[in-house]
Amino acid sequence: MSLANISAVPLSLLGALSYSSLSGPRFFKINHWILETLFRLFPFTDFRMNFAQFFIYNRLVSGFVFAAACYYFWSIRDERTAWRRARIIELTVACIAAVLVTLALRPFIGSLPPSRDSGFQQLFPPYLWDIGSGNSFPSHSTLVYFVMAAGLWPISRKVSAILCAWVLLAVSLPRVYIGGHYPSDVAASLVIGIAALWVAWRAGESRRVVQLLDRVASGGMWIELAMFWWLFEAGEGFRSTGEIAKFLVRSVLKIG
Repeated sequence: MSLANISAVPLSLLGALSYSSLSGPRFFKINHWILETLFRLFPFTDFRMNFAQFFIYNRLVSGFVFAAACYYFWSIRDERTAWRRARIIELTVACIAAVLVTLALRPFIGSLPPSRDSGFQQLFPPYLWDIGSGNSFPSHSTLVYFVMAAGLWPISRKVSAILCAWVLLAVSLPRVYIGGHYPSDVAASLVIGIAALWVAWRAGESRRVVQLLDRVASGGMWIELAMFWWLFEAGEGFRSTGEIAKFLVRSVLKIG
């Protein structure tokens, strides 16, 4: 697959469902300084480009790591099974809510990816100038996987901290390096993710919500299938769901 076809920014479903009237990037100077420093420390080489692409395309070392961690804690059977499952349901709800918030913000906040913006293009080699989607805000890959990683904090702080670091190294950095996102896109994803988790955790303290989570967590086969689908799709970046959604949209438009 050529570099021009890299889907570096949002997950495929999100890219298909959102649009924004684009303006220049916010925090121009700090973004430019960070990118300039990054490329001075790690100049573009074939090896580094291949390395970045490896992490973008190889879901086993990026997306499925987070899905596997969630499934591991979901599947443990002991006296705390219901409690752990409630926490994983919380992070799932937080993830969905965070993505919906960003989709609502995208028509008002957005910019071309740095490799396609005239103020940043000179930092990248010409073969990267077509990288990224039409709107780089925010880094949805970072957002989804950070919420999954940070959402495990109540269950295992050690695992959560390791996975949060892995998000930045294996998910965010490669996409910034090839010009799909600004550093501020990543920072915004982290802030939105933390806010969504905080709201979910606070809501989870309510007695009614606790009872609801207990009922959902003990829902039997349907919740097992729903969680399997969610974690599998999250692991592969919602590509299959995105393709189905685009097919349905095209079919409806044709009928109309």
